Amino acid sequence: MATSYTRDPSRVDKALRQKGIVVVMAREYARNPQDVVNTIQAIYEAGYLAEVTFRIPEGIVKEAMGEMRKRREETFRTNPHDPMLIGVGSVINPRELEAAIEMGFDMVVGPDTCMGGCREPIEFVRMVRAAKVFGVPGAFSPSEFSYYLEREDGLEPDAVKIFNASIYGPGGVGALLAPYQRDRHTGKMIMPTGGVNLKTGAGFQEQIAKRGFVPVLGMSAPLELVLERKKPGDMDTLRESLQKFKDEFKPFQPA
Repeated sequence: MATSYTRDPSRVDKALRQKGIVVVMAREYARNPQDVVNTIQAIYEAGYLAEVTFRIPEGIVKEAMGEMRKRREETFRTNPHDPMLIGVGSVINPRELEAAIEMGFDMVVGPDTCMGGCREPIEFVRMVRAAKVFGVPGAFSPSEFSYYLEREDGLEPDAVKIFNASIYGPGGVGALLAPYQRDRHTGKMIMPTGGVNLKTGAGFQEQIAKRGFVPVLGMSAPLELVLERKKPGDMDTLRESLQKFKDEFKPFQPA
């Protein structure tokens, strides 16, 4: 029987490997806390993991998380094998990371190291591990990627985000990963974000999987109708948009 909810990175890891998609919520998707609440709820109902971003004003995010923690607790009681899990992205410095941890997010994602010029990049991994939060720092160059992948101190992050993946495209991401294809890295999670959509998603999945890594797509495409109709937070539009994406997206299927 499930007891009260506590954060567990392994729970997030399992969910990401099963779902394969993180739906990213930028500022234009949320005018107020209720928009954030409704969007997270709709994403969860659709079977994906939601990533709020700190591009949305922090006060709005904080108020929304007060409600979402209650809903997460309820889903954990009723569905302990697939509870609501909530991520936050666009975290760019230690203060925002500390705020994200305090608000109760299960996953923290950065476009880069999340440390800015304030601390050594690896402090991100130490901080999220101490808080039992799933951590995904960003990398773009081979040097940045290798920094997180090749470590002797055991401080590899839970996943690495490739941002901005639109600059590379699927083939470019595959080329970035190719030199690091090793048995010891097989199964490590890579999250391309930026330029990932209905047309490119399967290509990113294929290129990452071919190198032995596990692809998890970060994308806003499932919320496309919300922007087209200018209806942030509208549950009917959110559900229709997410269902439209599910119907149209054809993921890569290994031979």
